[in-house]
Amino acid sequence: MPTIVVQDDHILRVLAPALDTDCPKPLADGFADYYSVDMPDFLGWCAELRKRYPAIAPAKVLLAHSEEEWRAMLPEADLIVTEDYPVGEAELALAKKVRFVQGFGSDIRNIDVEACKARGIGTAPLHRRVNIAVAEHAFALLMTLAKKVTETNKLLTLEQLHAKGWPSREYDRRYTANSNWARISGILNMRGATLGIVGLGSIGRCIARWANAFGMTVLYTQRNRLSPELEAEFGAAFVPMDELLARSDAISLNVPLNNSTRGMIGRDQFARMKQGVILVDVARAEVIDRDALLEAMKSGRIGGLGMDVHYKEPGDPDDPLLAYDNVALSPHTAIGTRVNGAEDVEEMVANLAGAMK
Repeated sequence: MPTIVVQDDHILRVLAPALDTDCPKPLADGFADYYSVDMPDFLGWCAELRKRYPAIAPAKVLLAHSEEEWRAMLPEADLIVTEDYPVGEAELALAKKVRFVQGFGSDIRNIDVEACKARGIGTAPLHRRVNIAVAEHAFALLMTLAKKVTETNKLLTLEQLHAKGWPSREYDRRYTANSNWARISGILNMRGATLGIVGLGSIGRCIARWANAFGMTVLYTQRNRLSPELEAEFGAAFVPMDELLARSDAISLNVPLNNSTRGMIGRDQFARMKQGVILVDVARAEVIDRDALLEAMKSGRIGGLGMDVHYKEPGDPDDPLLAYDNVALSPHTAIGTRVNGAEDVEEMVANLAGAMK
């Protein structure tokens, strides 16, 4: 029975019910409930998955909750799955049995691929379908806000539009067309606009590609700059955070939540943004300081706010953000269908199984 050492998080631990028949029942039942939105028999799907990949199933799945546990478990590993825990010379010296290292994401800079190759150890990234879905959602929020769909949805009479403060009236049809008779101002064209992406990981890279296709200028910032080759591939120019904030017509936040990113968008950052900027957050709500966000909304600094993640889930009916028309809030649905996640799981399992043959 192969042993798989897995960096534990709320997504990757799905490998336990998928492959380990000794997985604790509460964990298996939790994932069965989680996947039931789109896959009512998730545990049955897991059983079929094990049949399809007998070289890897059943397996012993060890979940490492910290880097210390990670290193302690590596001597047992036949296979490794990591999101951002390191796999370098020091770790490989511990993992003497390992055959394959699976990265959980497109960016596998935490894996020393050359050191693995020198030892005959295979490696692979995972271009997660879930991340593509999240990027789609981010771009949908951006488009919705840029075109003021939230502010004008179902406002089809002069009376409705006037009640919302729009100076709507028909044009003189003897001389002109009647497009935008509602007289909605401030609609943003994608073509020619500047999009700032905070975090050009797998989600940010998808967003960048689509922004390129729409003729947008793409800026990005993050802790470690990408290579010139990757910047060219994704049509994105690296700039410091302050410059990105000042130049962007729209900003997309795509960073993990940790000590360095919590509250990274605060009063100082809002003050540097353009008046009327569109802000989209599909990462974690706490990346934005809540009090600073509410102040920026009240002052009119923010022209449109799109969030799929929230400070409290489920939310409160009196959330002050609900009072604004230029806000698009979705109930953490950006990941799309659970089938996306299941297909990601199967791709990882297929890679792991291939290494054990």
